[in-house]
Amino acid sequence: MKTFTINRMIASSAEKVWSVAGNFLRSPGPGVEVTVEAPGKGPNGVGTERTITIGSVTVREQLASVGPGMTFSYKILSGAPLKQHQATAAFTSKGASTEVRWDVSFLPKVPGTGWIVAMVTKKAINQYLDVVERAVQ
Repeated sequence: MKTFTINRMIASSAEKVWSVAGNFLRSPGPGVEVTVEAPGKGPNGVGTERTITIGSVTVREQLASVGPGMTFSYKILSGAPLKQHQATAAFTSKGASTEVRWDVSFLPKVPGTGWIVAMVTKKAINQYLDVVERAVQ
């Protein structure tokens, strides 16, 4: 498995950031398209499947868990050259700001391509967080 972590600070309260980023059912703003394919049956929408487009990247994801606290985890079902994918995003209050920690683990379908999959995934997550940051300003 390949892994990476994105750590980022957003200059807004964790509650405000969570209200935007923690909603798996809607887009955080312009530049991110979200279509709910199947609503979740579990608490907080667990099991929801959505298609999300960020820039030129479109993937189908499933919400795996929400909580404890301001965290969610999801997996990519299709749209990326992966055999397995799991990610967890956590939003923690740091004074008047929010610390975001996004942990990703994946197994590429094609051996030797993990570096490019990681590069594209990091870019997409950072674009998503850019949109979230603009939405909470």
